[in-house]
Amino acid sequence: MEQVDSLMIDLEGRDRQLISGYIPGVSVFAKQVVYKGLQLSKVQLAAKEIRINLGQVVRGKPLRLMKQFPVEGQVCLSAADVAASASSPLLAAGLADFWRSLIQLPEFAKAVEKRYGMRSLQPDTELYTPRIELGNGCLALSFYPYSQGQIDKQPIILGVELSVVSSHFLQLASPHWLSDTAMLSDITQGEPVSALSDFCWNLGEDTQLTQLDLQTTQLVCEGQLTIRP
Repeated sequence: MEQVDSLMIDLEGRDRQLISGYIPGVSVFAKQVVYKGLQLSKVQLAAKEIRINLGQVVRGKPLRLMKQFPVEGQVCLSAADVAASASSPLLAAGLADFWRSLIQLPEFAKAVEKRYGMRSLQPDTELYTPRIELGNGCLALSFYPYSQGQIDKQPIILGVELSVVSSHFLQLASPHWLSDTAMLSDITQGEPVSALSDFCWNLGEDTQLTQLDLQTTQLVCEGQLTIRP
């Protein structure tokens, strides 16, 4: 964590339990957090049944988890947080992986080539100046394709509605190419991308989302993440 304006940590358990490396429960509340460039307005986390090798740490061994445990929580990002975080190493890498997975879909690759040309389909394509803008129930991802030392003059702008499916899948609904992010007020003004209709993004079995609320002013996410040794 690089920065935090307010941080409260509450540990549950007796001294004997904590000294043995057993933490029955812990809750964390933080405001204005910066983690690997990712900016978060509010973070609320709670975890139970945490076991660490504290006895070995006292003898000079590295700290490690003894068993997996779930972390439940809520994360809130303002529109400004989302905009500032898009170019962070953590989110930028995730967006690049997301785009590369999309262009593996043959029909989507054809749609990209038809509208934007081949540069954005190259294996080494990077997302130059990526941006994420929020709408009510939707968002827009925009970037300039960068490949082989050249940057396209026309940005790719993809507007989608997002919903949680089966806890660890994000479904892309009503995908449209947008000519401008101002079209977020009604993404159906754009050109439909039928190749992405109902496409689901697998977040992994360790991630379980219970809520994803997109508004023009903020993004709120609730769920559970399994932490493994």
